[in-house]
Amino acid sequence: MDRGGNAPPFLLQWFNMIRMKNIFLACSLFLCTLAASNPVETGHARASLITNLQDSQQESFYVGVRLEMQEGWHTYWENPGDSGSPFEANWITDQGIIVENVQWPTPVTIPYPPLMTFGYEGDVVFPFKIFRAVDSNLTQINVELDFLICADICIPERASLSLDLSSATPNPLLDTAVAKLPTDFMQTQSFIDGENLKTRFQSTRAVETAYLFPRQGDLFVYMPSQELVQLSEDTYEISVPVLNTDMGFFSGVLSINGEGFQVEEELQSVSNMSLWQALLFALIGGLILNLMPCVFPVISLKVLSFVSMGGDDNTKIRNHALSFVGGVMSTFLSIATALIIIRSTGSMIGWGYQLQSPVVVGILTLIMLGIGLILLTNINFAAGLTTMGSSVQSRNDYSGSFFTGVLAVVVASPCTAPFMGAAIGYALLQPSFATLPIFLALGLGFAGPYLILALKPEWISALPKPGAWMETLKQFFAFPMIATALWLMWVFMVQTSGDALILLLILGLMLGIAIWMIATFKGRWKWIGLVVTLLVAVQIFNTLPENTNELEVDASAEKWSLAIESDLQAQNQAYLINFTAAWCITCQTNEKTAFARDRVKEYLKDQGITYVKADWTNRNENIAIGLARYERTGIPLYIFWKPGMHGSKILPAVLTEDLLIKSMQ
Repeated sequence: MDRGGNAPPFLLQWFNMIRMKNIFLACSLFLCTLAASNPVETGHARASLITNLQDSQQESFYVGVRLEMQEGWHTYWENPGDSGSPFEANWITDQGIIVENVQWPTPVTIPYPPLMTFGYEGDVVFPFKIFRAVDSNLTQINVELDFLICADICIPERASLSLDLSSATPNPLLDTAVAKLPTDFMQTQSFIDGENLKTRFQSTRAVETAYLFPRQGDLFVYMPSQELVQLSEDTYEISVPVLNTDMGFFSGVLSINGEGFQVEEELQSVSNMSLWQALLFALIGGLILNLMPCVFPVISLKVLSFVSMGGDDNTKIRNHALSFVGGVMSTFLSIATALIIIRSTGSMIGWGYQLQSPVVVGILTLIMLGIGLILLTNINFAAGLTTMGSSVQSRNDYSGSFFTGVLAVVVASPCTAPFMGAAIGYALLQPSFATLPIFLALGLGFAGPYLILALKPEWISALPKPGAWMETLKQFFAFPMIATALWLMWVFMVQTSGDALILLLILGLMLGIAIWMIATFKGRWKWIGLVVTLLVAVQIFNTLPENTNELEVDASAEKWSLAIESDLQAQNQAYLINFTAAWCITCQTNEKTAFARDRVKEYLKDQGITYVKADWTNRNENIAIGLARYERTGIPLYIFWKPGMHGSKILPAVLTEDLLIKSMQ
């Protein structure tokens, strides 16, 4: 219907209804159009506006379109299914007012064999979020509502609604409706298997009913019932017949026991990875992890300790190597267990997630600084500080080797080696019985060289003989530790503020005083001074902030969002996405060697490629969801897409200037 014609809207509507041979309904609509009050009877529904506005000066609030439909009648969701159409709302407001798009409640299935439709029955509220300027004098809001209501027949209905904000009272029904909206996003794993889209999800509660409502139209076979299978105690899989097996992106709402969850993800072939492939990738990735820069400071200490054992018997060397392996494997097992527990709560998690906490970063900073300072002294680790992680001078204390393995894994967590990202991404989206073996395979690969040394301890004789040079080398290894501490301080400052960094520096000073007192003083004065120092340090530590800053993206990049990929693809706009973080050493290396190069910047500009940056330095649930779309839970991750490509391309984890440009050609 053309509302811009010369005829009044109600006459157009009158004649339209006559053409539909429904004169009674046309009369009803005529009276509704003239109605200025709220609510409005439309014939088969009662329409009204409600709000949760508490204060006349409130800058943002909700207004809800409430439809109370007669028994047996229904209206439609944004994707109505095989038939129908969603309602339209034309808001009439003053300048300085912004009305967001409707927030759709979780729909229900409304079958009409052989058709399947999606919509609402009974009493439903459609929330709209309203923003107004501080100086706005808005007192009334108006909307023209057009919707299709159906039973055995379908009838278009219309209502003109108004709401006087100056006298409106908050309606609790609207807050209830907002609270029941589909939650932001759910971590799922979706892939095409034959003629079906299969989506896996986890739930700690028993799933009685589940249905996947797709937003995309004409891609799915709606009528056949969706098959729900329980794969393990907390893992389920729902299967939906599809018409197009080449779709690369999926968006919809997953209804679990009537509760809605948003689902958005890129469909990747890696989803079809088998458990055996994931185990192999984890083993290779763990082995390569030994070569990553973040692991070097700790591994160097272990190598030094092995050199110092050059004259020892094979049994002692084997025990030290096995202790190190034990520390690595137990830590990977602990991480996997913690991730499974956190995942069971519905939280989005990933490899290196602990470094998103400033407190954790602060603790690691002090540990690395402490080890560096101790290496510069003559303190015997066996005298009580072996738990710091590196018993270089003690040949009989196997706990030092064990905790070195623990520390190596902790320090390695900011790094993601090749093959490792796909394996971890697969592991965290599988049932628990598959997650644990993959992490153990990752640990086995990481500890592989030392396990071989445990089996062949005589190979230690190939290393240089111990001597006076060992002390100099020990002190030299202090500087990578201190350098790592400085890098972590920078990460801490990015996450928090300069004031918080000053507190961390004071803690570092207190730690240095404590180590100096241990190395210098004797008797009770040493311990009295040490206790006082630690008490002051604890008091300062308790003031470290847990909250994080809102990170700004550099001027050369667009800020990433969940919708940006689909928006750019809809515009046929090529893009490059950089998932990065300040605590990711590999990410920072790639920034300097590839992304920051003038040649790369010029190539992006010349080719019209939009550069998008997702900074995961601080905890961000949406970025975790974005990673999960590509079956990844760790960074770095680089995504490239251009018109004509079938699905997005995942670029190598380690980049150079030439490799980055070549990957986009």
